[in-house]
Amino acid sequence: MADPTVNIPLLGMIPHQVSVVQVGFPCLGKQDGVAAFEVTVIVMNSEGTIILQTPQNAIFFKTCQQAECPGGCRNGGFCNERHVCECPDGFYGPHCEKALCTPHCMNGGLCIIPGLCICPPGFYGINCNKANCTNICFNGGICFYPEKCICPAGLEGNQCEISKCHQPCRNGGKCTGKNKCKCSKGYQGDLCSKPVCEPSCGLYGICIEPNVCQCQDGWHGRNCNKRYGANLLNAMRPTGIKHRQQTPSPKQAEKSQGGPESNYVW
Repeated sequence: MADPTVNIPLLGMIPHQVSVVQVGFPCLGKQDGVAAFEVTVIVMNSEGTIILQTPQNAIFFKTCQQAECPGGCRNGGFCNERHVCECPDGFYGPHCEKALCTPHCMNGGLCIIPGLCICPPGFYGINCNKANCTNICFNGGICFYPEKCICPAGLEGNQCEISKCHQPCRNGGKCTGKNKCKCSKGYQGDLCSKPVCEPSCGLYGICIEPNVCQCQDGWHGRNCNKRYGANLLNAMRPTGIKHRQQTPSPKQAEKSQGGPESNYVW
């Protein structure tokens, strides 16, 4: 805006007849905008004494529409021959009114100048990506919003302090959902309380630890599939009586048939 103009001389005699005082607010340049002015009219004598003053200040608004680009170009942008704003680096929009922040502002942050975000209460960081948590997230939880935590599977609560499993998982198992345990290797069951033996302990043993069987009396072996004394019983079992026919030797045949024939007389 240029300096205001008045339709009467600032110095001179006050006329006796009624006159209208006009104040002008000329636009300047090729910019659009609205200006506000507060005007007070004071009449003083030659000695500087106030003899007349408006009882209240008058407020005027002036709208200028001089820009070649409707709405004008802001933040150093200029209107080109196509009547389009060309923006400097870091600004964009029809009037270059928007700043560009890389990375963009998160969680409701406002980019005011290139690379600078104004963060809402409870957030901070170069792009408002960090929450300002006054409470602590336990058990591996991550603060993502003021006073709120992202909890790992199986946990809940404002600070991830509550397990979703009413009974704790045993033997290194982890709670992954409501009353649901993920067991470590070698265990199974709802609470991971049952050891696993591979292969199983069979009919004569129970699994007491991973791949450790406790055998019943009289049985042994890794899988309780061997019985004590089984080899001894097999050795003591009768094998039956078998008859063999023997061929007599020549001497035995001679004895059974009497002495040999002879030509001699005794």
